Amino acid sequence: MGLSEEYSAYRERYLRWRQGEHQGARGDVTAVDLGRGATESFRFWYPSMEVWQWRRSLSYWIAVTFFEGSLFFTISSFMFCYADKLGNFKIALTTWGYVAGKVNFIICTYLMCIETINLTADKHRVSSPDSESSSSSDDDEKEEPFYFWPFHYQKALRNLEELGSGPWPYYASVIYFLGVGLFTVGLVAEFIPGLPEELVEWTLLISFLLGSIFFLLGGLAECVENKVFTSLAMDQGWWGAALNTAGAAGFVIGAALGFFPGFQYSASFCYGVGSAIFAVGSAVMIVMWKDEQFGLTFLAVLNHLGEGRRPKVPGQDEIQATQTLSLCGTIFIMVYCLAACLSVYSFAISMTGVSHMHESLGTVRIIQRSFSTLLPCIIAHMLLVMNSSLLRTPKLAPFHQLYIATRWLAIAMVINSGGRVVEAIVEVNNPFVSYTLVNSVLGLQCALS
Repeated sequence: MGLSEEYSAYRERYLRWRQGEHQGARGDVTAVDLGRGATESFRFWYPSMEVWQWRRSLSYWIAVTFFEGSLFFTISSFMFCYADKLGNFKIALTTWGYVAGKVNFIICTYLMCIETINLTADKHRVSSPDSESSSSSDDDEKEEPFYFWPFHYQKALRNLEELGSGPWPYYASVIYFLGVGLFTVGLVAEFIPGLPEELVEWTLLISFLLGSIFFLLGGLAECVENKVFTSLAMDQGWWGAALNTAGAAGFVIGAALGFFPGFQYSASFCYGVGSAIFAVGSAVMIVMWKDEQFGLTFLAVLNHLGEGRRPKVPGQDEIQATQTLSLCGTIFIMVYCLAACLSVYSFAISMTGVSHMHESLGTVRIIQRSFSTLLPCIIAHMLLVMNSSLLRTPKLAPFHQLYIATRWLAIAMVINSGGRVVEAIVEVNNPFVSYTLVNSVLGLQCALS
């Protein structure tokens, strides 16, 4: 089934729900339902297949980059707990992991801002919430341009208010975006040559504390958006927002402990725990995308198009399950992210040899070896792109076999890259054992001495 067919099926599910083919659709109209009738119309939010596809793709990459960034932060934070045992690989396994995580967080928070700012582009394309007709040519001419600048706050707040969503989606998005920027300030300071070590240390501490506070505020904004403090809905959006807030609280605790001498281990451990909780919250977002809740945890109005968040029709549940990504497919999206993450660490380890072993092995040879370690990351992201438009596992041969083979390949990439990282750490702490080409000469030299 292609994207156009899936859009039609998704729309049909909603229309059937609206026509009363779902339990509770008739006879349960309240004042709240009447107030939401216009803004919760499927036609209002998804006037065309292009808009639906745009929202679907955007929410996918927000969830994926959020999850991948959380993985980088989790691994690097726990690695920092044992920084003294990482040797020459300390920067590769800690700092460069944070850099990769920041790149992912910058992408996802920027996309969140862009989605909230341009949310009204769809409103001007339909004349009424439930109308099937397109807007007039005059309305098309007045359609506003697409905005790429993430700080059009007045427009974002005005548009969200007009749509009945409230300001919290943009608040959460822009606060997260600013928090990532503050985190990045500290990392940039580490790469500026000539800065006093004390200045770099204080820049890191202050920027990470401020960034953590902003992440906590962003999580609280998501909690308000999903009514975490005023209800016990316990749905996916509720749990995702609560987990993101708990993860950010771990960041704040870790950042505060960093100011006290002797608490470096505890600070890094708190960062690791907070990042792990963030990863779980991000996994919830990927599941929400699978369940067609394209608003994720920050734009709840897009998740409420029908009872149970997904418009369903009795007797069609089995058909609908084949039209959307399975739970197994969702898990493998996370496996692809893990494979890409571990591949980056393996690449950083190999590139360490450029500064430490270039005279013995040669820079070109080290770069060639390093590129091969980065291939799993490239392949994993190609698989992520494929899954962004693939709605279900192919049934026809040989496409079914090839698709299943990519899953086994992803598992093999995780084992291979993860094993390489573990081997490098073992090698640093035991110079008489050599697993990697980059450090084989170092091990030989230590053995001879």
